[in-house]
Amino acid sequence: MSSLSPICVRCNKPVILNVEFYETFERMHWLCFHLEYEHDADPDEPCNDISSCPWHRIKCLGDELRKLGRDPDELIPNTLRERV
Repeated sequence: MSSLSPICVRCNKPVILNVEFYETFERMHWLCFHLEYEHDADPDEPCNDISSCPWHRIKCLGDELRKLGRDPDELIPNTLRERV
């Protein structure tokens, strides 16, 4: 993280990833922009932006894992343990 990183006007944290889109996203992180301007539902639920809402993507990946016989609720903790 650089001390020169711009600050998100929504969460007040540095924008590091996707900094090239800082102005496009109204001086916010992409997720902050999505939640502020595009997300038309409870922030913890998927919204109508089916193609890019992160909650839709998470749900789709979980559904596909279940089709493959894997339980995302088991895979995620195991994967997180491997990262530590």
